[in-house]
Amino acid sequence: MVASAAATDRDAEERVQLILRDRWVSYPQGAAALERLAELLRGARRTRMPSLLVFGEPDIGKTTILKKFMRGREPIFDEGTGQGRAEVVAVEAPPVADEARLYGAILDAIGAPVPRGGIVDLERATYAQLRRLDTRLLVVDETNNLVIGSAGAQRRTLAALRRMANQLALSFAFFGTAEALNAIMSDPQVEGRSQPLRLSRLANDADYAVIVGAVVAYLPLRQPSPCDDALVECVHELTTGSPGKTFRLLNAAAVRAIDDGSERITIDLVRSAAVVRHIQTAGAMRRRSKAVAA
Repeated sequence: MVASAAATDRDAEERVQLILRDRWVSYPQGAAALERLAELLRGARRTRMPSLLVFGEPDIGKTTILKKFMRGREPIFDEGTGQGRAEVVAVEAPPVADEARLYGAILDAIGAPVPRGGIVDLERATYAQLRRLDTRLLVVDETNNLVIGSAGAQRRTLAALRRMANQLALSFAFFGTAEALNAIMSDPQVEGRSQPLRLSRLANDADYAVIVGAVVAYLPLRQPSPCDDALVECVHELTTGSPGKTFRLLNAAAVRAIDDGSERITIDLVRSAAVVRHIQTAGAMRRRSKAVAA
């Protein structure tokens, strides 16, 4: 009996881990972003390389899209030639606009030593490493951070990006919130070569029903969970069409279904406080409190 209970607990935990691990569910907006990113790697190098700015509010799917794009694009080491290659390098923008910290983040991302010295040494080391790896695309996440700091620091950091693009024939893929758009627009030359792609909330339409259906079908529950119009409408109402919240809500409901033994997704379960709390934010709670007080 004890062994049986332990096996049951282990099975439940394995299924929970399967639910909570990162995975990709294709949807039109996400697929379009991936296509635009892949386009940056096509064609020969040229004087003016194209770039992309992917922006939108939090929980709109930026991080998931970026992780999906980077999957399978890890640095490659050719044992025959002894040379490494990293066609794409992804970094997070420093917490404030800072040219030196930007170079340091790039060197850290590719596992290269960060030289002691001034900004010129950092720039030379970064250029040398990106040339050695034959990097074609630099992904900068949290680009909105570049609006933080003094005006001079912002200009210098954007100028560093512009020089990199010119000297190395690099494309950029910038990711961030709406403030990332402000950061890029503050340098006309960087803005001029960066096509914007705004991610928006999903409408409650046939595509959204397909997304919810695909997520529910994946969930390793022991009982069937009919994904009808009522469930889709409920999920959309609670998440307001945010891709991140949609996935997080359904994942939380599946974990709860395993924990309470119901083993299926229902509207009552999705609406339960134990599940909804996983998508609540401080801002939403504050707005709800104000509405009740009014």
